[in-house]
Amino acid sequence: MIQDRFEAGKLLAEKLSTFLEGKTCALLAIPRGGVVVGAEISTTFKIPLDVIISKKITPPEHPEYAIGAMTHDGVMYRGPNWERYSSDPRFEIELQKKKDEVKRRIEVYRGSTVYDLENKTVILVDDGIATGATVFAILDWLAMQKPSEIILAIPVIPFSTYEELTKFKIRVVALEIPRDFSAVGQFYRKFDQVQEQTVLDLIRKHGSI
Repeated sequence: MIQDRFEAGKLLAEKLSTFLEGKTCALLAIPRGGVVVGAEISTTFKIPLDVIISKKITPPEHPEYAIGAMTHDGVMYRGPNWERYSSDPRFEIELQKKKDEVKRRIEVYRGSTVYDLENKTVILVDDGIATGATVFAILDWLAMQKPSEIILAIPVIPFSTYEELTKFKIRVVALEIPRDFSAVGQFYRKFDQVQEQTVLDLIRKHGSI
């Protein structure tokens, strides 16, 4: 059981130390909870904290059901049920709405959608993964940025999703990889909602943008 996101960041930093020596690194956290975890990693390794976002794509009539995800510049991950819903004539509106929303959020957090990740070891951080759609979209996007290596640092990831990550050819550093999984929060003693202002404060404190 992980105490909270701060402890998760500290524990992940301990496990990451083996892989980062002598490397030029970039640290990308997924808001909101991932920024709290990432701030601890930033402190440990003196790597500026940055953020990256993707947004779940959902069918118009099923707003809670993710069939994929999209980044700010339109890179998409299509899940196994994509074709079942994407023929809906309203779907293009959904895609544009999500793209605009992600771009707006990135500009709020970092002021720019320009990244410099080529030939760097990129550490991607969140506070936990369930189905993985948003992370899969980011991993597809990251591959296009030509990093030398991608490390996914994650406190909790279900075994089924962990297995899916093998297709991305990345290193996964995790604290918990449970086979019996219902929600990320069940593996934390404290898993409160992270406020927007907290995210902005951490980015200002630990970031370089």
